[in-house]
Amino acid sequence: MAAPLLAGIFLPEDDVTLDAAAAFALSSALCFTCADMFARRGLQGRDPLAGAVFTLAGELAFLFGAALVTGPRFPPLGLDYLRVAAGGAGNPGLFMIFFLIGISKIGVARAAPIKGGSPLFGAVLAILFLGERPAWYHLAGVVLVVGGIATLSSGRTHGRWRRIDALWPVAAAAAAGAGAVFWRSALKGFPHPLAGSVVGVVVAALIVGTFTWFRLGGRRLAGEWRKGPLPFLLCGVAAGLGIFLYVNALQRGEVYRMLPLIQTSPLFTVLIALVLFRRAEHITWRVPAGAAMTLAGALLVTLRPGG
Repeated sequence: MAAPLLAGIFLPEDDVTLDAAAAFALSSALCFTCADMFARRGLQGRDPLAGAVFTLAGELAFLFGAALVTGPRFPPLGLDYLRVAAGGAGNPGLFMIFFLIGISKIGVARAAPIKGGSPLFGAVLAILFLGERPAWYHLAGVVLVVGGIATLSSGRTHGRWRRIDALWPVAAAAAAGAGAVFWRSALKGFPHPLAGSVVGVVVAALIVGTFTWFRLGGRRLAGEWRKGPLPFLLCGVAAGLGIFLYVNALQRGEVYRMLPLIQTSPLFTVLIALVLFRRAEHITWRVPAGAAMTLAGALLVTLRPGG
């Protein structure tokens, strides 16, 4: 039973049916949920940009370790490397920077629902540049997932902020959508998804690391490391597996189907918090309403094209 599963993960896309794409996408969302939980613990009293660097270090450690164990085949140098690099630059690279700046400007309660609109950007760009042709129910599913995530993530907020600063999480959503399109277009040239994952995350780490170095300086970054990077490294391991599954999903399924499923991670976060931490007293109308919208949208986007 385990052999076919491992074969489906590590072998080229022709060895797996299209239905497996949804499973990879939902598994990726669950991994990103675990990463978020580790990140929240690590961010207590820490600089988020430094945390992003440590998280990417954990991602690289996981992906390089997996590559050493499995020995994926890297294709010859060509344009596909540039496309994968652009995919990694978009997500997790620029996405991480823009989203963290957005949080610092307008708060996570406002930034999270806005960046959850990345499936809308991804769907539009995939239609324009990849020739994807979603049916009406796929587009309805995308809208429902985005609306459900916004409902789950929204809540009462405080403090003054400038409306122009909302452009930061919008830019994060656009970067994630564009990154998914680049990933999708390049992965045909990477028969082993792990190889593509390594290249993309290396580029993302260089972008985030360089930006953080100039923003914080080496001394402050070293001080953040001495506070203890373990939560972020664990976050990176979970996110590294999430990126690997994300790449598998995009290699096998359309952007307009995969991106909404990957964005269901806030739903998993709410469910896990309710089950593990017994926070039933914090349930408001937003939880069941957002969950219903997200699940309904996920069901629609998982339908086969033309099905």
